[in-house]
Amino acid sequence: MYGLLNAALKEFVATNYGADAWGAIAQSAAIGDIQFNKMDPYPDELTYKLVGAIAAASSQSVDAVLDQFGEHWVAYTAAQGYGPLFEIAGDSLRDFLLSLNELHVRVGRSFPKLVPPTFRFDSINPHTLRMHYLSQRKGLCPMVPGLLRGLSQRFKTPIQVLEDACARRGADHCEFVVIVQPKSTWVSSVK
Repeated sequence: MYGLLNAALKEFVATNYGADAWGAIAQSAAIGDIQFNKMDPYPDELTYKLVGAIAAASSQSVDAVLDQFGEHWVAYTAAQGYGPLFEIAGDSLRDFLLSLNELHVRVGRSFPKLVPPTFRFDSINPHTLRMHYLSQRKGLCPMVPGLLRGLSQRFKTPIQVLEDACARRGADHCEFVVIVQPKSTWVSSVK
């Protein structure tokens, strides 16, 4: 995974547990005083160790940390200069979700070793999508509901997310049902 993700984890720790917490987490993960270059790839194992150390330090499950981090990731990437990509990808949450694969292609131009997940969508009704999440990396699916909540906030579109199938429990891929809350629509303004 790229240093951008690891740097986001570092900021996530500082934001949620205080600036001093990072040192203890880095020590627990046995990574030393590493400074992440956001544009460089790092071994996936390093990221998994960091998430495990954050979970242990916060007395939470790895799944809970990934979920919270997913929400943080949306705001973090926007603040790091990727906000215009959000705007290019769509004016509504629905449009944005349906363009995720194209968004990853654009991001891949800056990160040539990027191995992003892929997404397929089925429209269940005008307010509900089934998201098929396919990833070569196992164990990151708990991050998806947090990502969706972060996007929901960005697009001011309240949603409910239900996990319908999980690769960690024997399915061939993960599926999430995304429901727009009553009295809301898929359409919103990014501004």
